[in-house]
Amino acid sequence: MKQFFTIILCFAALYTIAQPVPVFTGFDLNTGASQNSDPYYFTQLGNKFVFNTKTDATGAELWISDGTTAGTTMLKDIYAGANGGFPSEFTPISGKLVFVATDAANGQELWITDGTTAGTQLLKDIYPGATNSGPEELTAYNGKVYFNASDGINGRELWVTDGTTAGTLMLKDIRPGGNSFPDFFTECNGKLFFKADDGINGAELWITDGTTAGTSMLKNIAAGSTAGDPYLPFAVGNTLYFRAFTSTEGFELWKSDGTTAGTQMIKDINPGVPNGFNGSEFISYNGKVYFQGTDATNGEELWVTDGTAAGTQLVKDINTGAGDGDARYYCVYNNKLYFHAYDATNGYELWTSDGTPAGTQLFKDLVPGTNGSFPNYLIVYRKHLYFTAWQASNDRQIWISDGTVAGTKVVAPPVSPNTNPLQLSELKFVYSQDSALYFSAKYTSAGRELWSMKDTTTYLNINTITKNNFSLYPNPNNGTFTLVLDNNNFTTGTLQVYDALGRRVHEQSITDKTQTIRLQQPAGNYWVKLQLDDAVLTKQVVVE
Repeated sequence: MKQFFTIILCFAALYTIAQPVPVFTGFDLNTGASQNSDPYYFTQLGNKFVFNTKTDATGAELWISDGTTAGTTMLKDIYAGANGGFPSEFTPISGKLVFVATDAANGQELWITDGTTAGTQLLKDIYPGATNSGPEELTAYNGKVYFNASDGINGRELWVTDGTTAGTLMLKDIRPGGNSFPDFFTECNGKLFFKADDGINGAELWITDGTTAGTSMLKNIAAGSTAGDPYLPFAVGNTLYFRAFTSTEGFELWKSDGTTAGTQMIKDINPGVPNGFNGSEFISYNGKVYFQGTDATNGEELWVTDGTAAGTQLVKDINTGAGDGDARYYCVYNNKLYFHAYDATNGYELWTSDGTPAGTQLFKDLVPGTNGSFPNYLIVYRKHLYFTAWQASNDRQIWISDGTVAGTKVVAPPVSPNTNPLQLSELKFVYSQDSALYFSAKYTSAGRELWSMKDTTTYLNINTITKNNFSLYPNPNNGTFTLVLDNNNFTTGTLQVYDALGRRVHEQSITDKTQTIRLQQPAGNYWVKLQLDDAVLTKQVVVE
């Protein structure tokens, strides 16, 4: 029988802005000898969420939860016995989830679930028999899911599904007789971009409108058979930013508007040095895109671009000289950019930036000395910034910050006897039904299990109460929804949308009490932040 334990740490106070001490709830899902259930791949489905977790008896299988102990159960034992079906890549489609899982008869194939045991089924055995078709890179676009898979005849190619067996088919054989390996699917400007290798031009940037005829190479970036190898695409509005290779510039910063002419290098950041730019982890902040860029003088550091060569600049040489500052794990909180970075004095620590060199500085030295705390998995949950970091050597914990040095500290249930309870656990899933943050941790002798952390504080202020409130509909939606305000009692209004990693992905001015929002982002959970004069309100919206 499953055990569960809840530790109430404090009561919420009305009209407070004080830092919360959350309520922690643990779920002991694996009571076998190994103890650890290692939950992962959390994804909301209707008013519940599914995830991958293991027991000694079943291996890693598909589970479902409504946030309660009684409502947290195995949904289906896909691979009978202790082997485990290892479900992953849950992707929304028409109120259901398409995912990848393995069973003995069919190997690793495409599955679908509606949240019931009977409605959890093999969608299609793409590679007939027990051989894996290995579906990868599942991505929602225009009501369908796109991915790559191998049917044993055509190699690993571009596939699509509408959630039915008949509607699951190869969209295009990009490389006849070989593997085109389509991946890095990213929706932008109404199209789906991806990387693929047609066997003639190498791995280049491709685009599709969802039809076979409308699927083509967008640009041969490297020219000839050399691969342009477009990498880590990031969509902001109607522009796709990415890293790509040419023989004369090496890897550099590129952008695309979905046209061949509009697909071009923004700037040669490290002139004359092949493979000089190793940029990664793009984030949108204050109307610009920040990223990790590399040049010979400064190493890997924090850069910014507005999409022009002149507006693409080093923000700050954090680790002075040619050594790497290694700025990454970005998150926007309280209109500042937070990230992990390295300098020779403090090691890897938490940094912050307002986009200026002077405003880019060490936020807090969590572990004094050169070893560093290695903060990562930053996420904005309700009114605070949360992340994981070392508290001391080999002791990774959850930290909370209100944006002040004094208000940045470890938060954990007081019963925890264990050091390093988080290890590499990610803080990425907020379940909208109970507004709790779910993750994996080893806080007790019950092993590495499912935990939730809930901020029960009621955040209200006089402006929120007297000025306005708002609603979003439909919710869930396909990316287009309507904002409705209670009244027009405001002078200035701005709406911002943040993804589950805290990245701002959309911003627009609000001028009326009813306004349409068109969010060009993949399916997932997003936070809408509405600022009306000096009042700030937030709600979650789900894109399917």
